Amino acid sequence: MQEVCGVGVTTGRWLDVGCGSGGIARALADHVQQIEGIDPESWERWPKFEAEAGNLRFHVGDCDRAEPPLQEAHYDVVVCNQVYEHVRDPLALLINIRRMLKKDGHCYFAGPNLWWPIEPHVFWPFVHWLPRPVAHRCMTALGSRRAVELDAYSASYFQMTRWFRDAGLEHRNMFPERLQAEFREGSGIGSAVRLVSGPMRLLAPVQPGFVFHLAHAR
Repeated sequence: MQEVCGVGVTTGRWLDVGCGSGGIARALADHVQQIEGIDPESWERWPKFEAEAGNLRFHVGDCDRAEPPLQEAHYDVVVCNQVYEHVRDPLALLINIRRMLKKDGHCYFAGPNLWWPIEPHVFWPFVHWLPRPVAHRCMTALGSRRAVELDAYSASYFQMTRWFRDAGLEHRNMFPERLQAEFREGSGIGSAVRLVSGPMRLLAPVQPGFVFHLAHAR
């Protein structure tokens, strides 16, 4: 994050959108000056995490409502990790992220890719390409008890970029950089990954998942 946003990014206000049980926000609290989390429902671990980290606070609220649930232009960094596929209105979510970000703020945005053949919540191939009732019936008929867990709605790369544009956000595909970071600097595999990072950007529509840096469109 510092490579993209600058070394001073940890001293700002952070927000974890769709934070769930709060694990990510709690982990980040040890490295940033101030962080908040927001989710549609409260979670049992929130009070414990707030007691452990004095710079961490949680809120109950929906970030895909018509108006942002928190203060506008207030946050230096927004984290939105594996959330968009679970909300009713992903465009409204992105619009509110833009509203809550400062003009020079940054957003880490990650989620699944519709065109990747494996559905990441149930780990079945192709079922997310089918109408949901058909997918549920197929999984049940084949003996799966996880059909009820297929409740996420992924989008394609092109749909995501349209949403970004309509929300007034510019985007940068960070997946190649994330992949490089998985390998040690100077290793043979790492060098090979760096060599193909340019062509990999052309394959963005079919990458396993999305990792974007978002900011206010200029």
